[in-house]
Amino acid sequence: MPFIGTFSPPGDKSLSHRLILMSLVAKGETLIKGLSHGEDVLTSLAAFRALGGEAREEAEGLRVKGLAGTWPRFESLEIDCRNSGTTMRLIAGILAGVPGRYILDGDDQLRRRPMERVAKPLRLMGAKVSSNEGRPPLIIDGGSLTGVDYTPADASAQVKGATLLAGLLASGPTSVTEILPTRGHTETLINHFHGRAVIEGLTITVCPGLLTLPPVFDVPGDPSSAAFFLTAAAMIPGSKVTATNILLSPGRTGFLKVLNRMGAEVTLTLTSDNPEPVGDVLVEHTGPLKATEVTPEEIPSLIDEIPMLALAATQANGQSVFRAVDELRVKETDRLMSLRHQLGALGARVNAEGNDLIIDGPTSFILPETLDSGRDHRLAMTLSIALAAANAKVPIIGAESMAISYPSFEESLKELWRN
Repeated sequence: MPFIGTFSPPGDKSLSHRLILMSLVAKGETLIKGLSHGEDVLTSLAAFRALGGEAREEAEGLRVKGLAGTWPRFESLEIDCRNSGTTMRLIAGILAGVPGRYILDGDDQLRRRPMERVAKPLRLMGAKVSSNEGRPPLIIDGGSLTGVDYTPADASAQVKGATLLAGLLASGPTSVTEILPTRGHTETLINHFHGRAVIEGLTITVCPGLLTLPPVFDVPGDPSSAAFFLTAAAMIPGSKVTATNILLSPGRTGFLKVLNRMGAEVTLTLTSDNPEPVGDVLVEHTGPLKATEVTPEEIPSLIDEIPMLALAATQANGQSVFRAVDELRVKETDRLMSLRHQLGALGARVNAEGNDLIIDGPTSFILPETLDSGRDHRLAMTLSIALAAANAKVPIIGAESMAISYPSFEESLKELWRN
């Protein structure tokens, strides 16, 4: 059955995290409209409040008061980052420059995720950071920092963001040079909040200083959430779906370029561009999809959308290859293996060779007794779309994890899926 209609996804998760956490190093007040209410963002909000930040719900949104340089001094404060790697990595960058001892911990999934990648640049800046063999909990003794020039070994917006946020509290400028471009929300918001981040090619340099919050900030819709239904429209005959008011930054729209070259009709309508481009996206099925190769250079711009693109590849003619997707191994689950096993359970021909994901299509789905998301929110939603494509219902273990990023996913599914 086709997907047809118009929907607005929840507020962008990446921006929502940063708006809350960057208020720790900002003065003034802001009214945040359209903030994501997914569990991960609520975790960042709880951390903000635990550190003394003030935030209250109003009719139009969440009013946040910047904590600026008035941080309480904590001899020891434990912050529960629950399942949110973004919360842990970004707040680590801020707390490295704030006097006190901070213990960042989380649930069993988060405790398996690598944190040495963010601890390394903070130590180079003078922070005292210890971990459990590179994994949470992180123990940070905040204090004086010195700016550095740093080149991360991996393309990571979170590592870049943590280092730049630490740079706001350091003496002297801090530069991060990326090996590949990643989503640029942190540096964009620093400039929007009257800080100074200079972008020269792949190098971003931030100057020390507290930020100033704008009176109002409208959070656009999350393209990674929109991707589930836009990709469903690309792969299912008769489908035509429009996502309204979503973030269209170049670092977030790689999946749309892939869908277009696979044969879907993709139309973007820009409606605003301050501080980042926002608009509507129409995706329409125009015929069978064709296989494609996704290069390593494209991966940072679509890393969160790979589960849905992999599902689309199961319905495409030919062999699709996703190159250098080793970052999938350190998500909420080993997403590379989870995709192989769960799409395989549906009858898809999926293989992992080294760090490449290889899919031969098209696939006629078979229906197992159950599917298992491993409590990975993006995998749970991908499997839900797969079942819709098969016009079938099969229990998904861990389906409740969808609330991590898209609490209203099932409501959107009911509105758009003409079953």
